[in-house]
Amino acid sequence: MNDQQSEAFIHSFRRFTKEPGLRGIRTLLALLGNPQDKLRFIHIAGTNGKGSTTAMCASILQQAGYRTGMFVSPYVLTFRERIQVNGQMIPQKELDELCGQIAEAVKTMEKQGIAPAEFEVVTALGMLWFARQKCDVVCLEVGLGGRFDATNVIEKSLVSVICAIGYDHTQILGDTLQQIAFEKCGILKPGGVCVSYPRQEPEALEEMMKQCAAKDNRLVLPNAESVEIHTESIFGSQFRYNGLDFSLPLAGRHQIYNCLTAVSAIEAIKPYGFTITDENITNGIEKVTFPARMERISVEPLVILDGAHNPQGCAALEKAMALTEKKKLVIMGMLRDKDWAAASRMIGRQAKAVFAVTPENPRALPAKELARELEKTAPDVRAFETLEAAVEAADSVLDEDTALFCCGSLYLAAEIRPILQRRFAGK
Repeated sequence: MNDQQSEAFIHSFRRFTKEPGLRGIRTLLALLGNPQDKLRFIHIAGTNGKGSTTAMCASILQQAGYRTGMFVSPYVLTFRERIQVNGQMIPQKELDELCGQIAEAVKTMEKQGIAPAEFEVVTALGMLWFARQKCDVVCLEVGLGGRFDATNVIEKSLVSVICAIGYDHTQILGDTLQQIAFEKCGILKPGGVCVSYPRQEPEALEEMMKQCAAKDNRLVLPNAESVEIHTESIFGSQFRYNGLDFSLPLAGRHQIYNCLTAVSAIEAIKPYGFTITDENITNGIEKVTFPARMERISVEPLVILDGAHNPQGCAALEKAMALTEKKKLVIMGMLRDKDWAAASRMIGRQAKAVFAVTPENPRALPAKELARELEKTAPDVRAFETLEAAVEAADSVLDEDTALFCCGSLYLAAEIRPILQRRFAGK
């Protein structure tokens, strides 16, 4: 296959399987020789913060000299971003080759009456590449939920990590935090260790404790109260925790708590023969990068890109926006299947003006509909037909006393990021 054929092949599968369960991914990986059985994993689930926590864990492990795989979703820059080894995306040539290998396995599955979903194919790609690269450890981000997620095909993990649990994908995972937590905790393996985000909602934490007890898991809950925060700004945080001084480039209090989660996960794998120093940990956090997570596109003018797309994520972004005294302009576009009304109102409270747009996605909420909701909290709201027009309008009123935030969807982030970089790069 060539690069166009590979991407078309990956996206040719339906988004979800007809029946929940792991039959499809198990069959596919068995036909491929079960590459996942050759690997060790840090398995990371949750509603918000999975990507940042995964990136922090991977950065620390790389600093410690381990060959580290990182599997994240969705992508922001390019599809190959989802599958990385030591910070390098899977090369296109190898991706094409592995897609050809998977295509042959899919033909065999079809003869058995089994049709894999897109994410199962992507998961298989990752497992094949990580095994071929002989990774020492893979930081494996769950796609959706946990219990029936394709990544849960792994038989065991070094540690299971549950990031912040909130309301998202409620039509699939349930409409209570208890139900959602139950699905997320589906990644827990018997007799293992579970590391939790330190500020879980009580209902979610109660279910986590129940599931940890049922599966004989030791629950590690970082002590958020012991964090000594020295500085917090839109450019990141400096703080002390467990005797170590951290300089975290990702802004927002929630990122501090994600950092505690990642560090606790790293501490949990040390008994498995990993040699990781305090310096590896602090350097890994200082060097962490992740696109569209409070990503600074420009400093002057201040332009921030964030993938916040649900009420919990937008609440965290709202608090992060308050870290700068600059007036806030917002470009926002959301998907209809999110709780877009509640999420957008939070961002509107911080905004001087909001420019509503429609992301390029079949599930996108029309800009005019989003604008009508934003008018309830923001003083100045306008809807735009194109992202370029919205960026042009925002840039025309940006000055040294104003900051631009772009948010609402990771799909929007992927679409708008190159536009922002062309206009603001180097400023």
